[in-house]
Amino acid sequence: MTSWKKWTSALLAAGIIVGSGAVWQDSSVQAASVSSKVTAPAEVMLKSGGKTLTQKGLLQGGSTWVSLTAVKDVAGGTLKYDAKTKEYALTAANNTMTISLLDGQPSVRINNYYPQVDAKLINGRLYIPFSAMRDYLGVQGNWDGKTKTLTLSKVKQNSVKVKAATVNVTVKNAEVDVQYPQVSGLTSKEAEAAINKVLKDEVDAYVADFKKQTSEFGGATANRPYAFESSYVVTYNERGVLGLITQRYEDYAGAHGMTYRTGHTFALDTGKELTLDDVLQNNKSMRETLGKKVGEQLKARGGYLEGYKGLNKDQDFYVTPTGVVVFFQLYEYTAYAEGFPEMPFTYKELLPKGTEPFSDVTGSE
Repeated sequence: MTSWKKWTSALLAAGIIVGSGAVWQDSSVQAASVSSKVTAPAEVMLKSGGKTLTQKGLLQGGSTWVSLTAVKDVAGGTLKYDAKTKEYALTAANNTMTISLLDGQPSVRINNYYPQVDAKLINGRLYIPFSAMRDYLGVQGNWDGKTKTLTLSKVKQNSVKVKAATVNVTVKNAEVDVQYPQVSGLTSKEAEAAINKVLKDEVDAYVADFKKQTSEFGGATANRPYAFESSYVVTYNERGVLGLITQRYEDYAGAHGMTYRTGHTFALDTGKELTLDDVLQNNKSMRETLGKKVGEQLKARGGYLEGYKGLNKDQDFYVTPTGVVVFFQLYEYTAYAEGFPEMPFTYKELLPKGTEPFSDVTGSE
């Protein structure tokens, strides 16, 4: 295992790099939640396309859990197992969710990005929470509390493909793993080129900075190499809008490395990158209200390294099927151990009553 992966595993255990975690639950399946005091899983009937599935869902630990095979079947994705690495890889909705059993307990990553997602191995079958299925794999659900039935269906997504591209980087005594997203299949090739340029320029700038830093610092050894890693995850792909998180990790053989995260939201018909104001439909009063709510949540977490003065002009955020997640970088307002402070808000909270998200974004893919 490379040094950055060792670091990642350590911080995952400490709950650092995933931040506070934005955990979303579709309102249609909130009724499926059960008390955390319940330890034995209860079965849930699963349906899709008017048929009852042979697989069963589970209610456990306050969440609804669905097997990987059921998600794969509904999403129309692929599921592979690597016996050497003891990893399952489910590819659907432009993401690949990899669940590793190498250390005994399942650990989850998506495109080498580590979200706050758990997996359970129960009676030899892998399960993931409904929220992860909805947020990352393009499968939604409708809950019937009377019959304890969860009806699954494939989310209607944009006809855009997002695939990982790489950059070959050779630096002495440095472990480098670069993956960044590139899109294809858009009707507008101008929009496609504009989106890809933003993402390529970003990773090129990161790589150039890493090369500069390694040259200036020196001192890396084979036993304590430098490290650079970049990854991404698709967080939204509906209504003519594509949402992504890109992330990079740098380690210069210090006490610990640093991770940086960027949210991207693109209108697929024009290639324009949307700001938080665009997503809020340029509602100034809502921006002020949101800024106050974010400040209250930051304060509730134990104060700031520096005083919070409201949302930044170019505020970091990303979009999900359920809403908007406002976040800050490591050290920006909180201690390193707090990770990335993430504050989720539903579209219902942010938009006028009856307004659909991105309703002012014309065109669709």
